[in-house]
Amino acid sequence: MKFLFVEDEVELVELYQYMFDRIGLDYEVAYNGEEALEKVKNGQFDFIFSDIRMPKMNGIDFLKNLISEGLNFKKFVFVTAHQEVSLDEVKEMGAHDILYKPIRHQVFMDYIQDLQA
Repeated sequence: MKFLFVEDEVELVELYQYMFDRIGLDYEVAYNGEEALEKVKNGQFDFIFSDIRMPKMNGIDFLKNLISEGLNFKKFVFVTAHQEVSLDEVKEMGAHDILYKPIRHQVFMDYIQDLQA
């Protein structure tokens, strides 16, 4: 399983990279929706975790572009500190789920493990 982690806060990315590396996960990082879209066009990801509020292209527009361009992914999960959208709304957009920050590290790792099952 390979996933893409899209987050604009560098400190958060570094924290999660440390956790991902410790348990040997296969992942790539993008810092905004535009960069993430290019990575998906040039690679294969099973799962995508994306922040919503980001510069250049937000997470909602990123998901819309993935779908409109017919790019493949198994599950798309929003990870956000803001409750601007509900679970029902993100599911209507084509996302699998939404996780709200702050997320305890073990909870996030367990969530990733469950996606792999």
